[in-house]
Amino acid sequence: MFPRLLSATALIALPFLLCAQWVQGGMFSVFNHFQACAFHHPDSGLFVYGSDNPVSGEGGVIATYDGLQGGGFYLWYESPLILEDIDVKVSDGFPIYLAAGSQSGGISVILRPYETFQNPFFLDSVRTGFSQAYRAVRMRSDLVAFAGGVDFQGNGVIDMSVDTGATWSQVAMLPGQPVSRLDVVTDQLLFAATGGYRRTINNGVQLPDSGAIYRSPDGGMTWTQVHADPANGFSDVSFANANNGAATRNDGAILYTNDGGSTWTPATIQFTGPFILTAMEHRPDGTAFAAGYRTDGSEGFILISADGGMTWDLNYSTAGINNSRRIYGLFFHDDFTGYAATHIKPHKTSGLITGLAERGSEDLMLFPNPSEGPSTLRFADGTPRIVEVLDPLGRVVYRSLTNSASLELSKPGPAGSYLVRVVSTDGVRTGRWLVQ
Repeated sequence: MFPRLLSATALIALPFLLCAQWVQGGMFSVFNHFQACAFHHPDSGLFVYGSDNPVSGEGGVIATYDGLQGGGFYLWYESPLILEDIDVKVSDGFPIYLAAGSQSGGISVILRPYETFQNPFFLDSVRTGFSQAYRAVRMRSDLVAFAGGVDFQGNGVIDMSVDTGATWSQVAMLPGQPVSRLDVVTDQLLFAATGGYRRTINNGVQLPDSGAIYRSPDGGMTWTQVHADPANGFSDVSFANANNGAATRNDGAILYTNDGGSTWTPATIQFTGPFILTAMEHRPDGTAFAAGYRTDGSEGFILISADGGMTWDLNYSTAGINNSRRIYGLFFHDDFTGYAATHIKPHKTSGLITGLAERGSEDLMLFPNPSEGPSTLRFADGTPRIVEVLDPLGRVVYRSLTNSASLELSKPGPAGSYLVRVVSTDGVRTGRWLVQ
């Protein structure tokens, strides 16, 4: 609850709220774009990466055994190659990893356990097809897996393996756009997103002009389009259970469903664009997270939804951090441990994220409040911050990046209760500004 407001002439501290934190890990590489990750243990897992040039640069796998505290260990790499996705299943206590990507953008590649060694971190590569590239992989079991991508005509392809990735055969061709991500909800229910963004050389991005969501009700054998967008592609799709799911669209929109994917509804996002959305992931308890970045390189971010994907708010931002400005993938091992695959420096959650948690306001003040005209935000220092003002309907009516110790806010509109949101390297704070 907010304390009772003092008089308009008083200098008072806004009661601010702080998002539960993500922290930077020790893994670091200026040239690597960490595209995705998977973990079989809260502290042990693999990151896959590509270079600044996704067609002719190096791609590979880096392992962490200490929850990103150290710099990680290179397990496998090759050039020219890019790895774009990875998944893991644990069978009889033994983790099995599969990673997917392509060589020179035209030969699909799968990384799988090396059969000679009973070690999950000994990996072998399998070339599965020419004139196609993989962008996604998901395992239905320790034996059955699906890889999605694109053929030489630009159509989406889904291949299936029943021998832990040793051999593959095509089960579906989805016309029009490449498969960007897959999600295995149950043994029988699977989803695919098509038309996702594509990284190009020197941090460029290519956005397909359409996309769709597909559903398989029979274990991945047949696929039916359940939603299509004629102007924007979908970068990811994820389900919390057989009914509730959400999908990220390249242009910054999120769609949600509560009927198993039969109908999709635009969500409310309380975070101002423009930006690209890259990833969607559900924590085991059903809380949903989406990731993305601004194409000008100013900010990577993570959004959170605790109401089935209907509304989204900012959970974490890398604005003001001199790395991790692009977030490509999310993975939650459990409700307390999550990882974000980023450019340069991956992140890890520091505990259970519940959205907004109370925090003191000793370092941020608004004067006057309530106000009939402009008010001034004051900060403890000149750390770079993003300041946003949202109107009573949740629309962003003001946004500014500042590194000053104070910022004057003009009267944002008619009388009412406005939300002030401040994003900095130590979190996100929100408070109410009463405009008279």
